[in-house]
This record gives sequence, C-alpha cells and structure tokens, in this order.
Amino acid sequence: MSFILAVDSGNTFIKWGLYTDNLCIKSGRIRYEEILILDEEFSHLPKPDIVIVSHVARAATKKQLIKLISIWNVRHYWVVAQEFQCNVSNSYSIPQQLGSDRWASLIAAWNISQQACLVISVGTAMTIDALTDTGSFLGGIIMPGIELMHKSLSSHTQLVNINHSSGNYKDFPQNTIDAIESGVIQCMIGAIDRMYNLLALQVDHPVEVCILTGGGASKLIPYVKTPVRTIENLVLEGLVIIANNLHQ
Repeated sequence: MSFILAVDSGNTFIKWGLYTDNLCIKSGRIRYEEILILDEEFSHLPKPDIVIVSHVARAATKKQLIKLISIWNVRHYWVVAQEFQCNVSNSYSIPQQLGSDRWASLIAAWNISQQACLVISVGTAMTIDALTDTGSFLGGIIMPGIELMHKSLSSHTQLVNINHSSGNYKDFPQNTIDAIESGVIQCMIGAIDRMYNLLALQVDHPVEVCILTGGGASKLIPYVKTPVRTIENLVLEGLVIIANNLHQ
C-alpha cells in the first residue's frame, strides 16, 4: 500500500491529507501560527511514499514545513505551475507566476468536470479561474475575501466599531451592519456572475459546471445562481493527481 501526503499551505490555514488509492484516510487543518502541532500529527502517520506541497504563504512557514516533513526520507515535491500538466494548459504570460494552489485546483477541477468550468476559491482572497472545454486555463481574477473586505472597511472608514459578524444579507438593507454584509456578498456574487457570463461568451455555450471551494464557500452558496458543485479540499485533490502523474 502506497501513501501520498498532500499539504496545502495557504495564507491563513495549512491543510493536509494522507491519501492511498486516491482516498483520503486522515486529514487536518490548522492556522499557520499553530504549525508546530503538525510535528505531533505527522509523527503518528505511516511513512508516505511522496510528500507533495502547495505553498503560497510566508517564507518562514516554508522553512518550518521543510523541517517537519524531513522526518521522512522520501521525495518532497513543491508544486510550481507549469505550461502543461495533467491535461491542463496554462495561459498565464509567465506560467510559473500562477499560484500553486490555483494550479492544483484547476487540475482537480478538470479531472472532475472534463468541460468548461469556473473554479471559485473563497479564502483569505477569492479567486475565480476559467477553464475551457479543452482544459485550457484562460485566466482568472483575484479579489479580497470576505474577512479582508470587512477589515478594509473597518480600517479605512468610520465603521470601526461595527460587529460585522452579526450582519445579515438583505436585498435592500435597512441598517449599517446588514448593509456591510450585503455589500460584501453582492460584490463577490457579482464577480462570479460576471466571470460566468464572460466564460459562456468565450466558449459559445452555457457553462454547466462551477466548482466552489474554500473556507468561505458556505457563506456564498445560498446566493449563487449559477450551477455549482462544492468540493471541500480541491487543492489537496489536485495535489494527489499531480503526485500520481509524477509516478507515471
């Protein structure tokens, strides 16, 4: 039995999963400042055959991760976006500048959809990426996530003492707390709708699949009108596909 340890080191959280036969048998999620917890968690895992990592966070966190996964004398693969990999082509002007998390998500999404789709990740930032019917990554947008939008309003306006966590979405908000929450959600949903329409125009047919992932995805689901499928750990799924491809 072979094992793949996939690690998604993001801006706020580090997620990991131990996979065998493409099935996750153990997983975890911690904030990056709690990274030393992984020392204990990893010590109880069976030795993986490969450790594959997507890292978009701080350089200091990468150093800590390198030390943690060095307990196993196995191959460590740090994902960098390619011009072509796992049947996905990358249209970025400099392919390697595409975030490894976005690249892994695109590969996972193509493996799931095999057709034109939007890949929407709602985390510290929200990214919306477009895939064509042939698996070509057209490009995508990056915008602040839910918490960043709230923090921006708190930092740069007089809305300092507003408890945004108690706000509710309303079509026509009638108090400031609801107005902020509704504005944030409408901004994000509006971006999704626009990218959906742009992709449909590009491929010249309705887009049947939108894949939604990330810690903030559940907050948007009630308001998304496009066809959507939620995948909890899309980056990890993509990392496993890449790892399997490396063995071929």
